Formats: sequence, C-alpha cells, structure tokens
Amino acid sequence: MPHAPPPAPAERLARIIDLLCRAVAARSAGGALAGPLIILIWGHLRRRASRIFRLAARLAAGTKSASPRIQPARPTRPKPPQRLPRGVAWLVRLVPETASGAAQLQHLLAEPEMAPLLASPQMGRLLRPLCRMLGVTPPPEIAKPPPVTPAAPARATPRASPPVPPPRPASPPRVGPAACGPPVAA
Repeated sequence: MPHAPPPAPAERLARIIDLLCRAVAARSAGGALAGPLIILIWGHLRRRASRIFRLAARLAAGTKSASPRIQPARPTRPKPPQRLPRGVAWLVRLVPETASGAAQLQHLLAEPEMAPLLASPQMGRLLRPLCRMLGVTPPPEIAKPPPVTPAAPARATPRASPPVPPPRPASPPRVGPAACGPPVAA
C-alpha cells in the first residue's frame, strides 16, 4: 500500500486549530467555561483558520504575492471593545488541554516547509495573535518589528543661541508696614 504524501503545512496548521477547537468544546461539556466565551473562542479560531487556509491556497497558486503591498493610509477607527481575554498564553490558561496544540504549532513553525508561508507579511499578521494566545514564541520571520520612530531632521547650519538677558537689579528691602514681622525699634 503506497504511503500518502505528508499534509501541506497549511493543512497541518488547520488540523492544529481544529484540535484547539475540540479542546475548547470539551471544556464546555464540563461546564468549566461560560457558553458565550466558548462561542467567541470557537468563532475566533475558526475564522483565523479559514483566513490562513485561504491565504495559503492563494500563495500556493501564485495569485497572492509574498511581498507587502503598499496601501494608502486609512482613517483610524476606534477598536471595538475586547471580548476575548488578552495576554500571553491566555487560551492555555483557560483550557490547559490546548498546550499540546501550542507545542505542535511551535514545532510546525520551526519546520523548513513553512518558510514560503512565513515569508508573507499577511501570514505573519494571522499567526502572531495565534502564537500569543498559545504562548508560542513566533519565529523571527513573523515577529513584529519594533516600532520605528521618525528621525529628527538634520539642521544644515547651527543656530546661534538666543541672547541672555542681563540680570535684573535686586529689589531694595521693604521697610514699613508692608514688611513681614514685628517692627524693629531703632
């Protein structure tokens, strides 16, 4: 019987996310998590898996370039309130059974077959939040670069410092009823 070829990296990634969804669903059976939170986590993971799988298919077909596209600046909108927990490894803390999925994701991201997918900036934007929720250190290819601060413009000629004003003459001491303290006899 011939061996089937190993699944593509995107397929393996989809299987890992499916494992995470099953672990979350198993937690719901025990009543350990609230129903609305389980639905939010499940939907978040499924949407992320769908977007990853579609992007991987476009990259494999050659219809999506791996290089970033320059887009015009969009007006910023206020972010909706966060409904899911935040922080590193929040999903593993809520559902400890997802730790095996985190280990599988860490192993998959280190494999050389993932290099073409990781070269895409869009894939990095999809995988970074998944890595964060599982406590996985993202590979350098998708790690978010540090923010760039604009450099101060260089000045062609040094400016002269402003003139220093002359010191003010000292005020004479006040004498009379306006002075503080009791009158002094002379």
